[in-house]
Amino acid sequence: MLIADFIHAMEKKDYKAMSQCFSSQCRLFDYCTPEGTPNFFVYGRRAMDMFYHNQFILGGLSVSSPRIVDERTVNFYISYGGIINHAVANIESYDPTTGLIKELVIRPA
Repeated sequence: MLIADFIHAMEKKDYKAMSQCFSSQCRLFDYCTPEGTPNFFVYGRRAMDMFYHNQFILGGLSVSSPRIVDERTVNFYISYGGIINHAVANIESYDPTTGLIKELVIRPA
């Protein structure tokens, strides 16, 4: 299940494995950013790889206690450098040719 691959890569801070869950022209919207920080919007697999490399290594991003709700949704806690938010990630669309994530949205739960 792709949502499981995505969240397990996030838990392991494996930005390469995480980015491989996404199509080359993917979009990710993250509305669970730290207070005072703009929401994150990432476009394209290469940008996803670079963005999450920096978040995991430099930004202190971590996730914990994931609970997969269904094939498109996972509920978890996300921390950016110690500020913890309850979040839900939802796959909004798949790429029909590759089956990879085309659009994913992370929102407060």
